[in-house]
Amino acid sequence: MVDLGGGRYGLISGARRLAALSDLHAETGESRFAEIQCLIRSPEGAAGAYLAMVEENEIRADLSFYERGRLVAEAARMGLFEDPAAAARGLFANAPAARRSKILTFAGLHETLGAVLRFPAAIPERLGLALAAALKSDPGLAGRLAERCAKAPPPMPRPNAGPWNGR
Repeated sequence: MVDLGGGRYGLISGARRLAALSDLHAETGESRFAEIQCLIRSPEGAAGAYLAMVEENEIRADLSFYERGRLVAEAARMGLFEDPAAAARGLFANAPAARRSKILTFAGLHETLGAVLRFPAAIPERLGLALAAALKSDPGLAGRLAERCAKAPPPMPRPNAGPWNGR
């Protein structure tokens, strides 16, 4: 975690562990699932910690393009990088330019619809790119999608397409 000031903290890594423990706590009510240990990084060390987390996940976890885009968007939002493009260059320096471009597209998708998407990590690459293009060509689409998502009953994710192993 990074201290954002004012009693606010930003999560650098462990989102999947936190989500799993939150779900277990909600399901069981057991106090052992109510807390999670974390390290608090100084803002100066946060960019390096974020980069280490990205590199670790690139090696051991199959992150979706949405998850990569969210990492870029959140790193920029927390001020760890000047903007999403700088975050993509810093966090995915070894990725080809075309891959970083796709990651940036998904960062925009996160910034536009992240608050209303229920299973964003399950968005396949081509669908996400097409959705981003549609959002760019139709300025009112984001509002209409957000409204429909708010009204729709929560769907169940497809098997094998959740944030842990989806694309």
